[in-house]
Amino acid sequence: MSLKLEIVTPTGKVLDAEVNEVVAPGALGEFAVMPSHRPGIVLLGGGAVRFEGKTSGVVFVRGGVAEISADRVLILADEAVTAENAGTVDAKAILDKLAAEHAGHEFVNDELQQHIETERRYAEAVLSAGR
Repeated sequence: MSLKLEIVTPTGKVLDAEVNEVVAPGALGEFAVMPSHRPGIVLLGGGAVRFEGKTSGVVFVRGGVAEISADRVLILADEAVTAENAGTVDAKAILDKLAAEHAGHEFVNDELQQHIETERRYAEAVLSAGR
């Protein structure tokens, strides 16, 4: 048994594959999905969506939501880039921008903290793929 994995952004479909397992960056930490998983909806953070099966690979996402069913994982990402195109992302610039923007904040609310974590995890995942 396998899963259909689809990753879609506002600009179009990034991935459509048959896989055996998906590991994705949830807003509260990584989660794994295998065939016959219970249905659910998960808020995504930033980082790497790793998948294995007939097709294996990595897609980097920057927030969004995942809809999970027994035979399908649909990821609606705010932004996504395949591992092959990750070199076009200036992850170091993202980290520098975060540091500059939020260095002077005395108060960080939950929404801002979530934004910072999503951006940081995304940039770090892209940077680690280049190593």
